[in-house]
Amino acid sequence: MAKNIGILLDPATGDLQVSTLKDEAGRIAEGLEIGYVTYQNQALILQAIKGEIKEYPTLGVAINEMIADHETVGWKREILLQLEADGMSVRDVEIDFENKNLSIDAEYN
Repeated sequence: MAKNIGILLDPATGDLQVSTLKDEAGRIAEGLEIGYVTYQNQALILQAIKGEIKEYPTLGVAINEMIADHETVGWKREILLQLEADGMSVRDVEIDFENKNLSIDAEYN
């Protein structure tokens, strides 16, 4: 399976997206929602604090800490490195503190 396809999370709650479908016998035949996860993974990496993702303890940007900072070069580099560590090709990262905007152009190889 391609890295950009995976289990979807509910963006509002962070819980697994589940849509159960039962077969003729009443057994659950389908449940977890599968789909395009590139943007979901980017958001999770941006929000994660290093050590929070146990399988990859060095993965995470801790973007909440950016609020108290106005230095973009270091943040852009950290975002680029973390997304590349997850297997993405990053074309561009733009941070605009004045308009509170973060733009990422990255996809899985």
